[in-house]
Amino acid sequence: MNIVKWLAVAVVLAGSVLAQTNQSDVVYIGETLYPATALLYSQDDEGGMKMRCTATAIEKNQSGYVFVTAAHCACKDNEDKDSVSPEKTFFFITTDDPTSKEFLKAKVTGCGYRHRGDDFALFQVDTTKTFPIVPLGNDPQMIEQVVNVASPLGLGKQVFFGSVSSPVLDRSVVVDDINWTGVVLLQMFGVNGGSSGSSVLCLDQKAICAFVVGSIADTTMTAMPVSRLIKLRKSLADNTYKYWQPDTDAPAKAHKK
Repeated sequence: MNIVKWLAVAVVLAGSVLAQTNQSDVVYIGETLYPATALLYSQDDEGGMKMRCTATAIEKNQSGYVFVTAAHCACKDNEDKDSVSPEKTFFFITTDDPTSKEFLKAKVTGCGYRHRGDDFALFQVDTTKTFPIVPLGNDPQMIEQVVNVASPLGLGKQVFFGSVSSPVLDRSVVVDDINWTGVVLLQMFGVNGGSSGSSVLCLDQKAICAFVVGSIADTTMTAMPVSRLIKLRKSLADNTYKYWQPDTDAPAKAHKK
């Protein structure tokens, strides 16, 4: 059974919760959002692969694609220098195709400073493989219906439906490197560790309106509004984002003692 038919069956079985999910939504999720979603992995010292987060293809360029995920999946804040740099490791993305486990090299091209509330990481993936592109839309509105494709707990790509319970968190939620002031709050069950960085698609827009970054009390999902990513990308492009310190995403070289 292909993904579109599988989704159609899931929508019927889910009943009233997904009453507003029509056939065009099912087709869009199955043919665009689902295949545009990839799993982010890093490679350890022994060559093993560890799943980190979920990423989405948002742009096609001359050599491949731009993927986006959360900054906490790939970068580290330096409070002393008010800067953010990529972790010193190799990153890869995979479509999680059950018939072919192909890992594509992913290079960090920009990260947001989480202490400032910019929990985004951008990757360049050079490949001839074809991915659909999911456009960036507008920030979500109250009670807007949303869908998310992610791989919680490393169990593979899954589809989750939910709604926006608050388009803006009007509270100061700042703990260590977490700054969730002004994030979007979602009621979306099933999302868990590994879902970080995955896109939230507003069904009315057929576009990304937010990105999952965490949860509060295991009942409410938190997501960065897409407007923050759009602003970050513009600042990175014109070199005005003072926090980004591009280093190398390759592991540090070992030295003999």
